[in-house]
Amino acid sequence: MAGGRLTVLTDERLDVLRSIVDGRITAAADLVGETAFEEFFDETMCAHLVKVIVSTQAHEGSVWLLDEARSHLIPRFNSGPNAASIVGAFALSLREGMISMVVATEQPICENAVYRNERQSKRLDDKLGLLTCAMLAVPFYFGGELRGVISAVQLKKGADAPEPAGFTAENLETLQLGAAVLGRMVDHQLLSLALGRGDVR
Repeated sequence: MAGGRLTVLTDERLDVLRSIVDGRITAAADLVGETAFEEFFDETMCAHLVKVIVSTQAHEGSVWLLDEARSHLIPRFNSGPNAASIVGAFALSLREGMISMVVATEQPICENAVYRNERQSKRLDDKLGLLTCAMLAVPFYFGGELRGVISAVQLKKGADAPEPAGFTAENLETLQLGAAVLGRMVDHQLLSLALGRGDVR
């Protein structure tokens, strides 16, 4: 009926199972965050995130997940040409870098002229021979808690190269929405796995 409300009544028979399912979801989310993200991150999730990153006018983007000790962020996905040198091959302490501020505050950042900011860690730039000029970074939630950060960057190959245009508040909103949708996609897959209704592809 037009204008009607969707009402789904709680089935009390499920109450006894809720804590079991929640525990299985948490255990699966922990595995995804620690070692299995590349296996878990299916084609639909990847295509969604890449499209979001492109829509922000970024050159590339990354998914950074907290390690088991919750002391470092590990890049588990990168959309750029240097992904093999980044994914699983770098660790950022939560005591350094602007991305770590997102974990501490659970607030997004939109920063242009990043390389002039003293809080920005230069270690990854030095490793790749690039200069991060602008950055978006937003919290990434799944499995009921903050699990990491999704970032998007504009880069240049040296100090003398032309400066990219930078990011806008609209670009940040695009990444925030994209991260929220991705989180729901991950949660759906986690629930399917917890219920035995799907396999990691």
